Amino acid sequence: MKQSILVVDDEPSTRYLLRVLLESMGFAVQEADYGLDALNKIKENEPDVMIFDVKQQNDAGFAVCKPTAGQKTAVLPIVMLTAKTQWSVFTEIVRGMSTHYLPKPVVGKELVESIQSVINNSLSADLNRSFAVGD
Repeated sequence: MKQSILVVDDEPSTRYLLRVLLESMGFAVQEADYGLDALNKIKENEPDVMIFDVKQQNDAGFAVCKPTAGQKTAVLPIVMLTAKTQWSVFTEIVRGMSTHYLPKPVVGKELVESIQSVINNSLSADLNRSFAVGD
């Protein structure tokens, strides 16, 4: 089964480019144009990864990525895209999340490596949680 990715960006052209790139690499891609739309699609479709543009016009980008935004986003691996370069701000906000950050414009190889990394990190965390519960 194909891994499912939700691309969240308020720029249609960026969503289109990411869709074409990711589909050419074998991923199933869904799109959302802002945070609330993303939360609804996560509830409906349960993607394996979310690629999220931090700076969005319609809402505060980080609010959707925080675990408090919803139970499913608490464990959803996220790759954040941003034109910003002050990483210290990001690390404080998303501490403890399975998250990677990539600067825009994104390079296909780096994006796929980040996707695989957050998926692997999430699987490891799930395995650790299951051992803790079973102990």
